[in-house]
Amino acid sequence: MNKYIAILLAAGASVVKAATGAVAAASNSAVAATASTNAVTKTTSTLAQPTFFQQYGSLIIWVAVIGGLFAFMWSKGYLVKIRNFVEETMEELRKCTWPSVDELKGSTVVVMLTIALLGAFTVGVDWILSNLMRLITSA
Repeated sequence: MNKYIAILLAAGASVVKAATGAVAAASNSAVAATASTNAVTKTTSTLAQPTFFQQYGSLIIWVAVIGGLFAFMWSKGYLVKIRNFVEETMEELRKCTWPSVDELKGSTVVVMLTIALLGAFTVGVDWILSNLMRLITSA
């Protein structure tokens, strides 16, 4: 499944890139033609408004790619599997017993004290070993 998704996304990206390049080339030739026409008529012109495809072309292509991906996943039954997984997960979470606020505070204090003790132990061992290494290397 991941291979098909990657192929669809890569195809979408290449289509967007090709469409953008074609639009840019058409835009450049249109600007050149407008510039030469303006030079002949010696009138000043404003920049042309971008076309609909220039504004929304990549968006339309991405919507089509995502729609195709969605249709593929639907046809293969992946969406039903995802929905079933989420429903089963929610059902299992309802069965869980969650700690009360007081239990949570107590557990948090225990974790913080454990981290402080472990940190102090690490600093102490590091200090002892570094002083030992200094004694060995300075002799």
